[in-house]
Amino acid sequence: MGDPACWLDQLCPECSAMLEPPAEGATTVQCWRCKATVRFGDEGPEVLPDS
Repeated sequence: MGDPACWLDQLCPECSAMLEPPAEGATTVQCWRCKATVRFGDEGPEVLPDS
């Protein structure tokens, strides 16, 4: 049957778009769809509040 949704931790928490992996040395990415700033933590991706 395959792996059970092993890509779920790669989705934007705001809009569910597939995120690009962070560049080497980067800790965040910007979602291409909703422009949210997303950090990949131990519990998966999380949206950082606007500053």
